[in-house]
Amino acid sequence: MKFINPAAEELAVLRDDPLLSEQEFDDMPEVAAAVEKAAGMRAGRVYWRSDHDYLYGLELADLGKGRPSMATVYGFRDRYEPRPPEHEIEADLIDFLLWLAEIAEGIEGENIKKLIGLAKKYGRCNTGWPEGSVLRTPEDRFLNLPGFDYEPHYMEIEGLRMAYVEKGAGDPILMLHGEPTWGYLYRKMIPPLAEIGRVIVPDQIGFGRSDKPVEINAYSYKSFARWMRKFILALDLSRITLVCQDWGGLIGLRVLSQIPERFGRLVAMSTGIPYGKGAGSNEGFLRWRHYAQRQNYMDVPEVMQSYSDRCALSEGEQAAYRAPFPSAEYQAGAFTWPRLVPIRINHPGNYDNYAAVKVLKTLDIPVFLPWGDRDPLKEGEGALRNIFKHCAPPQPIADTGHYIQESSGEEVADHIRKWIMKTPLAKR
Repeated sequence: MKFINPAAEELAVLRDDPLLSEQEFDDMPEVAAAVEKAAGMRAGRVYWRSDHDYLYGLELADLGKGRPSMATVYGFRDRYEPRPPEHEIEADLIDFLLWLAEIAEGIEGENIKKLIGLAKKYGRCNTGWPEGSVLRTPEDRFLNLPGFDYEPHYMEIEGLRMAYVEKGAGDPILMLHGEPTWGYLYRKMIPPLAEIGRVIVPDQIGFGRSDKPVEINAYSYKSFARWMRKFILALDLSRITLVCQDWGGLIGLRVLSQIPERFGRLVAMSTGIPYGKGAGSNEGFLRWRHYAQRQNYMDVPEVMQSYSDRCALSEGEQAAYRAPFPSAEYQAGAFTWPRLVPIRINHPGNYDNYAAVKVLKTLDIPVFLPWGDRDPLKEGEGALRNIFKHCAPPQPIADTGHYIQESSGEEVADHIRKWIMKTPLAKR
């Protein structure tokens, strides 16, 4: 257990949620003494982050017995966000109990594991996705995709199958899609970029061939960033050139701030990392958010052609973009993403983006910003130029809207290829 000191600004946007309570530490003096020693205090709170990036606190109380007499474990949630999935909380509490067994004499870790096993057996404890809570798109919907004959690879992240394709060799070029698309969006850019590096294109959880939790509270800005960070670490990627667009950028930029040592270049298109007062309140985005929240089923090709000039899709390409979503129940992630973009100062995710931007402003990473000149989110380019110190000259893409990879993929890939070849990786 690594205790931390969270910033006061972070604590101010969180609510505490009591999860475990023990009021009879007086009957367990050895345990009380061990907890006091580990926490470094007899009364007060210590904090840690779990494997799910959630903040937890252990509060100790001294009732005059010369040792901690009460202990409560709190989970901290954004005050405007629902509790995360219960199985994630239960997994974090088990980690806490196993830590307690490590530091305290008289508590056997094996006994705790046996009790957990019994609790699982009788349905009192669940540390994995409940049956029926995750959907997987049938593989036959991805047969004969025009221009996308790459063999899918799969990785398990927190019990969810995450899909990706790759081509080429050398330093990784990680390309992240956004809303409401999937890795197919990059099909025109993969071949030219694979000539100079190892192109890796994952499908975000909830999209493409990746698994799709059905509950809305399974998706949060925090969870999307965590899943992508774990994907990068599982593949042990380093010297990464990050290519991102739309929500791929909101996630990729957050991850870049968390593990900056893994990245060497950044290419951002039609994206940003909104934070602060009025964050994400662009008129074009708010119109999209309003539209998306009033749909029973999101027709992806229709959305793309509405937001991008020169984006004329064949029948086969339209079918490819619809392939991940046989019905609306597969679209929980797509319906959730617009709501997760911070649009006000008290919006969940706003503080985490604020903290991320503080880190991003310190990085000496080279940045390239190809941008559609008809993108309704055009001002995002200026916002990124205010964050990063080493941005290449502007690279507008003529007559192009939001889905720049689809309408101008070959042209954009050519610009990126030339920029990579002349731009050294950030020094570490």
